[in-house]
Amino acid sequence: MVIKIGQKIKELRKKANVNQEKFAEYLGVTAQAVSKWEVEGCYPDIEILPSIANFFNISIDELMCFDVMKNQEKIDMIINQAGPERSKKWFDGTIIEMFRNAVHEFPNNYDLLYCLAKTLCFTKKPYIDEEEKQKNLRESVSICIRILSDCTDDNLRFRSLQVLARAYKDIGEKEKAVETANRLPLARDSRDMVLPEILDEDAKSNQIVQNIWLLSDMFEYLIENLANSKYKNNPEKRVELFKKIISIEEILHENNDYIYETLRLRAVYYWLAEDYIKLKDYDNALDCIELFTEYSIKFDALPEVSTYTSVIFQGQTCSKYKDLDIKTTASGSKEYLVSKEIFAPVREHVRFKTVITELDKYIK
Repeated sequence: MVIKIGQKIKELRKKANVNQEKFAEYLGVTAQAVSKWEVEGCYPDIEILPSIANFFNISIDELMCFDVMKNQEKIDMIINQAGPERSKKWFDGTIIEMFRNAVHEFPNNYDLLYCLAKTLCFTKKPYIDEEEKQKNLRESVSICIRILSDCTDDNLRFRSLQVLARAYKDIGEKEKAVETANRLPLARDSRDMVLPEILDEDAKSNQIVQNIWLLSDMFEYLIENLANSKYKNNPEKRVELFKKIISIEEILHENNDYIYETLRLRAVYYWLAEDYIKLKDYDNALDCIELFTEYSIKFDALPEVSTYTSVIFQGQTCSKYKDLDIKTTASGSKEYLVSKEIFAPVREHVRFKTVITELDKYIK
């Protein structure tokens, strides 16, 4: 634990509009001693702490920043309780009230304000009705504008810009959404692109690998987005695009060492199964249902942390959960297959029934 008592004394002294000489005279020490405290050259003697606290009319705990540290610990605990930002709780509204209460307690904490703004923005139907959704979106806009007006943390500002752009879009203010998005840095000007140019040796190599990881994930997401927008009613084109995602993964993982990527492949084979059924190509649909099931079971069987062996990511470790809170996929996979009407044409096929039987073995 780092105690920044010198920095605290400097802040309090300036706020009280007292120079170092006057402050030193009150304490019975030299101005040089006060100067050393304020640059963290040394700490005041423990016997003098009560006098310093009394001068500023604060407690010794506050002088030692213990109150600040306790508050930060509580804030961190609240955010950790919410879980990863991509988990369901951030989208179904179950943590909105928790963040509201936290912001009420710590009204000037920008991390908590951002968390509240994001949950308000991303909670949608069927969890709330249209009236509540619009109310939440406008509140999210207001919070993001406040963060952008007052917060100096670039990371929080950029994340808040993303939420604000999305909120503007969802309340129908498209021009403001585009204007807000344009305030974000270009991808080629981002931290991830700049670091490989300035780091050395192992740090540089590690950053390059992280960039490949990030950019391949983004690239696949964009292909998926294209399939679900431009070609949402064209199953033939969708099949072509989803096959490209599989090809990318095969190139990156020549040893088939899929960890977190197992979930991506699971999703792709599910979408392919749906599109093949729309094309009445039931044999290929069943192939994809089997692969969807296979990757679901493989994901559940992975250890919590694994190490890649393929050349690009060799030696890198990865949690299978990464930034998600998914624990198992077998039960969800069965639910998709037995409840979705689209699978009715193949539901009585022996291969489909075999898949359900196989999933049942892994459902606890």
